[in-house]
Amino acid sequence: MANFDIESACHKNNIKMIGVDEAGRGSWAGPLVATACWIDFSNHKLLHSDVNDSKKLKSKKRKEIIYSINKSIKYSTGISSEREIDTYGLTFANSLAMKRSIFSLIQSFKDYENIIHIYIDGKYKPDFSVVEITSVEQKKLKLPYNNISPLVEGDSKSKTIALASIIAKETRDSIMRNYSYMYPYYHLENNFGYGTYMHKKAILRYGISKLHRKSFKPISTIYRQSYL
Repeated sequence: MANFDIESACHKNNIKMIGVDEAGRGSWAGPLVATACWIDFSNHKLLHSDVNDSKKLKSKKRKEIIYSINKSIKYSTGISSEREIDTYGLTFANSLAMKRSIFSLIQSFKDYENIIHIYIDGKYKPDFSVVEITSVEQKKLKLPYNNISPLVEGDSKSKTIALASIIAKETRDSIMRNYSYMYPYYHLENNFGYGTYMHKKAILRYGISKLHRKSFKPISTIYRQSYL
């Protein structure tokens, strides 16, 4: 069960701990969504008691947690589109979505370079300095490499990362539900773009859409490409 051990240690050293997680990495279609989250540790007991790894919670519970978020929590979500994933590759696109989410969140923190430490779910430590993005303001964003730490299974260890995973998951699921109205053949409201049997069957019958990631297998190997 996720806890506040990391947050407590950061709080004692007057450091703002930011947790980051993403959703949609292995999906065949749709965007990748990353969320950066910060919890005011002085009010951490106000956080919903069921916050945990989003994969261990049902959608109803995740929504309940999101609706309970109060002013002691700040978060921001960033997205990399399926086109960016195909153009730049999954790893770069993942870092891009994360950097976008972090940029929006830390605008409220003065002198952020010296007071924040970013914990990212997983074993990969991104170097945001090499992630080029279009916004001039975001290009000026300086995130010291030493202030970033990967945390394997972080969404099961840290409440902040767990909350970020919940927000990212529900945000992406909502996006895919809306896309299902545009692309009804693929039943995105049920599979959210992942490689289920019914999703693959629909692709083989109707071809791929603009929403599908053309660089992913088996999408890249399907010769019939009808852009709906």
